[in-house]
Amino acid sequence: MGRFDLTMVARGRTLNMPVAALTRATAVIVAVMAALGAGRAVAAEPVYDPPVGSRWVVVSEIRGEETRPDGSTTSVVRTRAELTVDEKTADGFRISWVQRGATVEGNARNLSLRRAYAGVLENVVIRASTDSAGKPLRIDNLDEARVAMRRSADGLAAQFAEMPSARGLFDQLISELTEVDAAGAASAYVDALAVLAVAHNTGMKPGEFRWTSKPAENPLGGDALISNERFELTEADAAGRLTFVSVTSIDAASRSDFMQSFAKSLLAASGDSVTPARIDLLVKSMVFSFDKRAEFEVEDGMTRKVSEKSTTVFRGMEQNLIQTEARTIAVTRAP
Repeated sequence: MGRFDLTMVARGRTLNMPVAALTRATAVIVAVMAALGAGRAVAAEPVYDPPVGSRWVVVSEIRGEETRPDGSTTSVVRTRAELTVDEKTADGFRISWVQRGATVEGNARNLSLRRAYAGVLENVVIRASTDSAGKPLRIDNLDEARVAMRRSADGLAAQFAEMPSARGLFDQLISELTEVDAAGAASAYVDALAVLAVAHNTGMKPGEFRWTSKPAENPLGGDALISNERFELTEADAAGRLTFVSVTSIDAASRSDFMQSFAKSLLAASGDSVTPARIDLLVKSMVFSFDKRAEFEVEDGMTRKVSEKSTTVFRGMEQNLIQTEARTIAVTRAP
């Protein structure tokens, strides 16, 4: 049997290598790669298990920008809260959450209203039960928290005494905030904990990713949309430090359904005939997109930092809008 040669290119030179030699070389390369991989030991994912009695400082910042043809507006909302792990239960934890500071800056519309609303939770003690990953399930002292928030709101409302429209909107917001049930209040009062819990107890390995579809708030208002999220464990080391990346976009079919419904309502409001041809023409003239990327940095089983950025784009009906929002959440051990 004759000897077969294979041609390879190395550093610009063409080499003829016998099959046997190529096999030996491949085996060496595989062995080296395996040795290098073995040298990068990866620890098992640490379980979320903060010590009972431990105290944590959670600092959040949301930077928003809205750009239209006539200019742009910006806002920066910063909050500082204290998280205390009060008790470990059979299926999770009981925690206390207190907002200790909130500032709102920028030139966005209704800035004074947003500043007042952000201050309603100031120094209000929220006691909540969470699952084993730290996701809040319900507020345990809901009646007590409602009373404290209404008292806070009464003091803040005085600044709108000569602005009846702003006062009406403020009262509406407070009503919505204080009339949610115990489960809804968990996401309204301690939403940062729900975001942090996303990267806890995932059971994932490096390079593994998951696809999920779930309802998402419509940035343009109206019925909820369906979002598709790709969640991946991108980095892990022997010390138990993990990095997760989440990428979210609106489901194409959901976006199409919304655009069709939106076009129908616009045509009806303008008095034009609502026909399939007119609807399709209007939909094709509009652009709507929403994309979000978030990165989670986890140490010892607890998310220590979240960096998130979302972008919403809408063009059509003589409107041109771009909204961006950058959110960070940082968690540190209280001194």
